[in-house]
Amino acid sequence: MPDPDLILDVRLDGFESPIGKLSRGGSGAVSFRFTDDYLIDPETVRLSLALPPRVEPYGDVETRAFFGNLLQERDQALQHIREREGLAVDDIAGLLLHLGKDCAGAISVLPEGAPPVKVPGDLTSDYEPLSDERLREIVESLHRRRQLPENSQDPSPLAGVQSKIALTVLPDGRYAEPKPDTGAPTTHILKVPDARNPRDARHEQAALDLCRAAGFRTADTRIVRIGNIEALLITRYDRATAADGRIVRIHQEDFAQALGLPPSLKYERNGREGRRFDVAGIARVLNTTSSPAEERLTFIRATLLDMLVGNADGHAKNFSLLHESGGRTRSAPRYDVLPTRLDPSLTDEFAYRIGGAERLDEVTEEEFEAFLGALGIGTAAARRRLRRDQAQSIAGAIAPQLAEYDRDELKPMADLIAANMRMLLPALGCAVPAEAENRDAFVNRGGGWAMS
Repeated sequence: MPDPDLILDVRLDGFESPIGKLSRGGSGAVSFRFTDDYLIDPETVRLSLALPPRVEPYGDVETRAFFGNLLQERDQALQHIREREGLAVDDIAGLLLHLGKDCAGAISVLPEGAPPVKVPGDLTSDYEPLSDERLREIVESLHRRRQLPENSQDPSPLAGVQSKIALTVLPDGRYAEPKPDTGAPTTHILKVPDARNPRDARHEQAALDLCRAAGFRTADTRIVRIGNIEALLITRYDRATAADGRIVRIHQEDFAQALGLPPSLKYERNGREGRRFDVAGIARVLNTTSSPAEERLTFIRATLLDMLVGNADGHAKNFSLLHESGGRTRSAPRYDVLPTRLDPSLTDEFAYRIGGAERLDEVTEEEFEAFLGALGIGTAAARRRLRRDQAQSIAGAIAPQLAEYDRDELKPMADLIAANMRMLLPALGCAVPAEAENRDAFVNRGGGWAMS
């Protein structure tokens, strides 16, 4: 049986000493408190909006929500540790005792007194190149949703259930893994479509290209072919190069962590008022950033773009914040933007409601302005102006790309976007761009909805 009392060090890359202590008592409840050294540091990087610096410890609910988000969402991996160590399903601290050194990002959770395990990486000495054969084996395993090849250990387990692995791209273009026990960070994420959706990498690349065309800061991505499989290679925005040339981690948190929500509540429909990912909560997060007005406008534009490209999966873990020294906070670049409505097996229900609208065909001027009001856009005149100007701006930026997709074998995606424009823009009092007016109908054959 596991020890009923457990104390773990919480470390943040860039701090010499632990920034806090995660504790589990005999009842199984967990708590967290910051160390004195962290609290007096004027250049403190905020751990989480949900856990602002304070002397008093945080209780079970707040602690469990934040640290539960550090665990990967792959149930099989978690279940293996539970069975091997005899842990209860809800034993967050027990799981982190065994998995906390590999938390995604700049945080690590370690046995009390253990030395740091995450340090900057030297590209000339801390990484082991992957052979072409081994890389193909890894990609094929991810594509087939099989266990990774023997001795393959993702050095930075990633949230979500898509097939992906963290790795490093060396200056000469070779793929590599951090050498064991170096603590070096990865630099890229490789997302591999499953066999049922082989074009997902192209779809996501196209959607992120549209984000760039519309003026969003967007993660750098490109399509790579490994064997016969097209994958999406993403440069990690939570990495930087220090003055000495080493790779360092930047601390980030997703909106679920910022709102103190466990991963199970990343969709509004799974929560309840006061404890869910909804526009009221999103507004609270945006209002704590260093530039609230700018961040609100960015989020409004992101919502419009997601509706137009058919991304209904903008949940709380697909929006993130970057935490900088001195407590400064800004939104992360756009990432994980996929036209989910191309897959008839997926829901068309929004991750968060637009006013009272749960689906695209329910959005009206009134619902969208209610959404703007909940975000803090105070006057009716400002809401009307934002509704018209931003919807027209986003549509005008992406409509010229539709014809290009016909030549890149992405016609269904272009038809989807055009159909979304024909549905959403008139509902918001806007004109439909000429490039979208006469395209073919898009029909979702999964029984959800059809648009023409």
